[in-house]
Amino acid sequence: MLLASLLAGCRAAQAPSAVRTTPASASAVPGLFRDVAQEAGLDYRWGHGGKSPLNILETLGHGCAFLDYDQDGFLDILLVGNRRCALYHNLGNGHFQDVTARSGLTLEGGLFGVAVGDYDNDGYPDVYVTGYGKCALYHNRGKGGASGPVFEDVTRKAGLGARGPYDVVTAAAFVDLDGDGRLDLFAGRYIVFKPDTIRFCKYQGILAGCGVKNYTPDFPRVYRNNGDGTFRDMTQAWGFDSAHGRCLGVAVRAADGGRGSLVYAANDEEPGDLFVPKGGRYANLGTSSGTAFNRDGLTQGGMGVDWGDFNDDGRPDLAVSTFQVEPNSLYRNDGGDMYTEVGATLGIAAPTSAYVAWTAKFFDYDNDGWPDLFFTNGHSQDNVHQVQPDKSYAQPMMLFHNEQGRLFTEVSAQGGPAFAHPIVGRGAAFGDYDNDGRVDMLVVDEEGRALLLHNEDRSANHWLGVRLIGTQSNRDGIGARVQVTADGKTYTQDAQLAGGYISAHDPRLHFGLGQARRIEQIVVRWPNGKTETLREVPLDAYVEITEGKGLTRPSPQTAKK
Repeated sequence: MLLASLLAGCRAAQAPSAVRTTPASASAVPGLFRDVAQEAGLDYRWGHGGKSPLNILETLGHGCAFLDYDQDGFLDILLVGNRRCALYHNLGNGHFQDVTARSGLTLEGGLFGVAVGDYDNDGYPDVYVTGYGKCALYHNRGKGGASGPVFEDVTRKAGLGARGPYDVVTAAAFVDLDGDGRLDLFAGRYIVFKPDTIRFCKYQGILAGCGVKNYTPDFPRVYRNNGDGTFRDMTQAWGFDSAHGRCLGVAVRAADGGRGSLVYAANDEEPGDLFVPKGGRYANLGTSSGTAFNRDGLTQGGMGVDWGDFNDDGRPDLAVSTFQVEPNSLYRNDGGDMYTEVGATLGIAAPTSAYVAWTAKFFDYDNDGWPDLFFTNGHSQDNVHQVQPDKSYAQPMMLFHNEQGRLFTEVSAQGGPAFAHPIVGRGAAFGDYDNDGRVDMLVVDEEGRALLLHNEDRSANHWLGVRLIGTQSNRDGIGARVQVTADGKTYTQDAQLAGGYISAHDPRLHFGLGQARRIEQIVVRWPNGKTETLREVPLDAYVEITEGKGLTRPSPQTAKK
């Protein structure tokens, strides 16, 4: 246990015609997911060139994103790497084209993660890239950058650059924190890491990366969107200076019973932070809510985090991925800003305690209406096997099926070949890149290539995809709550593009509806507190809901099963 404690650590172009797919026979499907990265045209790789040992920053890993940068109805791919970013355009036929050369994403060296959000409400998603001693805000120029680069670096004007050459900026999320209809920015910081900072420690005579407790925490910054392309630091004014620091994960959800959003920061061996709007500021209710510590009342190596209503009671619950010997946590939302950690009783604790987990994400892979759970794993020390022979740098991904809110059953063995092959897992993005109604995954292997995991589940369950377009609220609808009632059962999701680990996701909300025969209604509570009710909504389709106008159109890019 002492050794484990020492090691605890870092932890708009013309829309194309609808795509139609032909389901494969069950006998032809090797698993729930199939890695199609190579055939899709993704040739990007991560790695450290054989260097060993690696320090704590070198093993933090990288993020990725699904985003529709040109608004053609198909999700594109953004990868963040050791030296550069890569942008791949979705051609709509299962293939991607590398358009990095004209992307304008020029930031290089020491990069970590990415946040996506339309900060100027012009209809095109913008990008914020985080890193060590550098950050960049890229404004999307629209129309796919037809007359120049897709993105323009506006970091200097915005005032969102790093504070200095040793600023360790990790997870970030766009969210409207003051209710003015514009996306503000939460930017998590990790540790103080300067030229004279310790890099390596000895464990049983073996030199390896030091655990996080050897480092002084750094703290997040929160920036208000001024609406003129500039941002202002409001960390103290809004109450975010109560954060505990060492932030690696951030997730956003709608506030209960009214307007506004909540922010949860997963912190590495520091108490977790739950920021709730109270009287024009934000109160940190991490400790009082029961989400600051694990089930034993101890700090945990919080890395990835996500919100999801796993028991379909209308209240978003919280999943946090952690370091080895610290089982991943699942906090059930009991209402009234109170939570109970239930990971052990629901089957999450025991299978996850042997691994170092990064991404934690709720998604309904089989569209049965119950959010499932996914984790990427991979140790934070590349030579851990020299210290602990029973541990390895590369570790398998994990998939848990939600048994109607009563239990999570590990189904990694049914996930497909990619789940049988250990990787150094870090960030992952979730989205339906081929619009076939099933959520796919994009996964970072820190010592290998990108994985594009096509969802090949054949459960034949129904589904609905919802794209929110804010008018008075932020255009992405981040912080909205959507409730879909189908055959008398109501499903709840909150809009966010963050969650997981330093990555960004499909802007569309994806609802699995099981064997429902019809959708009675959709109720949208926008971030400003106003609600809209819609009826006559089709099954198995992507629809667009515009604030104040209701159902403006079904998406023409929906692919039928």
